[in-house]
Formats: sequence, C-alpha cells, structure tokens
Amino acid sequence: MTKTEAVIGLDLADKLGISVLDRISERLLFSDSISLYRGDTQKRLLRLREFLLEMFSRFDPVEVAIEDVFLPARTSPRTPIALGELRGVARLCAAERDVPVFFYPPRKVKLAVTGYGNASKEDVVHWIENEFKVKVKDHNEADAISIAWAHILERRFTGCIT
Repeated sequence: MTKTEAVIGLDLADKLGISVLDRISERLLFSDSISLYRGDTQKRLLRLREFLLEMFSRFDPVEVAIEDVFLPARTSPRTPIALGELRGVARLCAAERDVPVFFYPPRKVKLAVTGYGNASKEDVVHWIENEFKVKVKDHNEADAISIAWAHILERRFTGCIT
C-alpha cells in the first residue's frame, strides 16, 4: 500500500471549498464545494464541523491550509464575524486531531498557482482545471485546491516538511 500524506485545503465562505491533496505524490485525492446553511448560524457551524470530521476521518490529514480572511472595502460588518466563526470551527476540528493549521493570503496563493498575485478567479480556475485535469464546480472548489497546492509548494521550497 502506498503511503499518503494528505493536506486539506479550505476556502471558508458562503460555500465551503474543500480539497485534499497528497503531499507526497502531489495528486488531488478529493475536492468539492458544498453549501452551508444560510440564515441559521448554528446549523451552518454544525454542518461545517460534521463535514470536516468526516474528511479528517476519511483522509487522516497531516496538515490543513486555510485561505486567510480577505475582506473587500464594502463588506458587511457581520462578515468578519461569520468568517471568524467558520475559521474557529475548522481550527477546532484540526486541534482535536493535533493537525497543524497554516494560513495563506489570497495574493500569495494566486502567485503560487498562476505566477501573478493579482490573477483573476477565472485564471485560478483555468490553472487548476489544466494542472489537475478536473472540472471544478465553482471558484470555491478551485480556491481550496489552490490553497492546498500553495501550501505544498511552500513546504517543499522552505524545506519545512514535518
């Protein structure tokens, strides 16, 4: 049996973008974009927790990479709180399994996957679909894959493999 070292990539937003890449073979093992409950915060947080625990059990990740919070100028005051709650649930799920979590700003992720820090969402989707030979549902799924990939590259080039 081939050893894998799964890295989970998360794009936490209205929809959850999630990916699992094998750090050793650099293969995409899983990716999806799922809707979280809208309007009912408790159901939304519970849905995220249930899904993440399922993914942690299925793939036994060694690390988690999450896109750092980026808020446009015209953001509702509630948005940072909602994103913080999602991020807290993700961190708790990782902490319960003693899995380290890493955060990457969107510009760094875009630079890693396209070579240009101000790349458009369409550029990221195009690169992901070409590189991994997949058709993604939406930019949330593509972002999750790109976050995990940027993390793998960061770890490879800094020599920080745990």
